Amino acid sequence: MKNINKILSVATLLIGSSVALNAQEVNEGKKDNFLKRAFRDMKESAKLQRQIDKANYQATKLETKAFYQEQKRLSKPSVRTAEMRKEQEQELEAANKRLEAARTKLEAVKEK
Repeated sequence: MKNINKILSVATLLIGSSVALNAQEVNEGKKDNFLKRAFRDMKESAKLQRQIDKANYQATKLETKAFYQEQKRLSKPSVRTAEMRKEQEQELEAANKRLEAARTKLEAVKEK
């Protein structure tokens, strides 16, 4: 700070007092602007983080509710058996596809 004052005083002597006043105003303005910008950025960041936290909380809440409703629906015997049948049919289709693929490979090997 002392060096800046010395430089300003030399500049005042060489150029005039108006330069020194402008330099001091610029230095003080930078400090104030820096602090104002820093606090404004922190405030905006805090607001944004709060919105993110609220959205994550709501998403977690809805996911939990959806999981509960799904488990509640699957607890009914008729729904559970229908789901099991659907899964078993899908497994049967996959097994039949593997069986057909194996047969075509076997026929291709026999022909050679």
